Amino acid sequence: IMGHPAAGIAWLVNKLHAVGGGLKKGQIVLAGSFTRPVDIAKGDVIQADYGPVGSIGVSFV
Repeated sequence: IMGHPAAGIAWLVNKLHAVGGGLKKGQIVLAGSFTRPVDIAKGDVIQADYGPVGSIGVSFV
């Protein structure tokens, strides 16, 4: 995580600023994971629930 969880976000903001861009109010940046990697296999279904932001699922075929 580049030494600190916020360091990756700071890098992104600085990089976007350098090319004339930036983040807008309300945009969401996923900067990593607080969970371990999960082994998956054919037929598995993975569901992630992000509360008020929504949820997403994927099936492996």
